[in-house]
Amino acid sequence: MSQKRKHSPDAPSSSFKPEDVFRSEPIEDRTSTFIAYFSPTLPAKDLQSLAEFKSASHKILAYRKPSNQRSITGTQTQYTAGHDDDGEKYGGKRVEKVLESLNVAGACVVARWYGGVMLGPVRFTHMEDCARGAVQRWQEHVSGETAKKRRVEEEGVEKAKLVRALGERDRSIGVLRALAAGKETRVKASIVAGVEALTSGNVDEEEEKRQTLPAPENAEESTAPQQLPVSVQTVDAAPKPAAAATDYSTMPLDRLRALDKARDATLAFLLKRIDKAEADLAALTEPAAKPP
Repeated sequence: MSQKRKHSPDAPSSSFKPEDVFRSEPIEDRTSTFIAYFSPTLPAKDLQSLAEFKSASHKILAYRKPSNQRSITGTQTQYTAGHDDDGEKYGGKRVEKVLESLNVAGACVVARWYGGVMLGPVRFTHMEDCARGAVQRWQEHVSGETAKKRRVEEEGVEKAKLVRALGERDRSIGVLRALAAGKETRVKASIVAGVEALTSGNVDEEEEKRQTLPAPENAEESTAPQQLPVSVQTVDAAPKPAAAATDYSTMPLDRLRALDKARDATLAFLLKRIDKAEADLAALTEPAAKPP
């Protein structure tokens, strides 16, 4: 076993954030425990100096970071790598190989708490497995953040479409509501006109019958005017002032989705009103069939 190095007691840099460190599941073997810590941003020595594993017997370090040098073709990124065995000879190189095989940049420390029993070569397998597990934790985090960002972008696009569509539907609803009201008013007017015509015809028939009958002797002529039925009149309601446009941009996406469905239902209802009014008008304006 190589000689263990002394670590600087300096605290990690002030830019350290706990969420920048990703931990593997512990591996335990004959009273020894291995846990790996990976960070894509923390400097290697800062990661190796974390107080979280200060009590570990060994802090095997490996790092891999982009180099300022460029390849001849300029298409591939060059990397600078290094390691610190910290008393576990060849251990640092094993962890470095894991970073290279996964093609990641960052620093990784495998902390080992030695339990008094020598494990032999299997300890290198434990180091590699822990290092791989810590890197995979980071990769899962990156994938989750990428998916979250994509979802936010997609929801932003959907929200913009809904805001625009709801404004257009509000205007369409206003037009259809006015059209439906106008057609329904024409239906009512046609019904009233039919009632008035029917009532007027009955009055004329009664007057004609009365004039053909002989007047009773010494009967005083009535000077009271003939009382006619009062026709039903439709009074148009005063137009309502136009409502202020709704600011949909301030509403959450779930609310916009619900309003979108509600506007669909309103449009369908208004179209049914218009169809019914048109059917009623057609029935009222058709000439009555002559009896055979």
